[in-house]
Amino acid sequence: MSGTGEQPEPVVPGVDAARLVAVLTAVTHALEAERDHLTELDAAVGDGDLGASVATAARAVRESLREHPDDIGRILSRAAAAVSDAAGATIGALLSIGLLRAARVANGQTVVGLAEIAAMMRAAEDGIREKGKADVGDKTLLDALVPAREALDAAVLDGLTGVEAAARAADAALRGATATAGMTPRFGRARWLPERAAGHRDPGAILVYLLVKSVAGR
Repeated sequence: MSGTGEQPEPVVPGVDAARLVAVLTAVTHALEAERDHLTELDAAVGDGDLGASVATAARAVRESLREHPDDIGRILSRAAAAVSDAAGATIGALLSIGLLRAARVANGQTVVGLAEIAAMMRAAEDGIREKGKADVGDKTLLDALVPAREALDAAVLDGLTGVEAAARAADAALRGATATAGMTPRFGRARWLPERAAGHRDPGAILVYLLVKSVAGR
């Protein structure tokens, strides 16, 4: 105790609605700023529409957050609907289902801790895996998402703070995304021209890295 008679401000033991909205807002701005980068990555292996799709989805999510409830699940459900409506490409469908599955885990919750966030990430991963029919090693966004989720699970077991956990997840996502350069694509347009994709990192995996990196505040 400092002896000053002042009481410390109460600390929310986790992420509440206000914090979640602040993080999502920052993430959408960061992803929108990566539009040209994502377009360039996607043009090298596909049709080059990833940057535009992500930027459109990012703006739609921000709009959905202007007025928000305190329920974490409902916030994520709104974000999922915004992505689904705004981004018609495959990435829109995958991100939307991921957000929706995470929302189901958080339904009715006004605060979520690191363990709950890890469970939400696992649910998102499962939804994306089911929707896309892909797995780790297929040169998709799962190659970054799964290592990031595994790092988050390990961080929970190690008793790390949210900041430390996010940093670990970002590092794992980067390693996973980088490894896709040596993989052969099995999904999307790139699978028809595997020689064109050789040596290139998967754009979806890079997107996941950029997303997790933004959450980590990097």
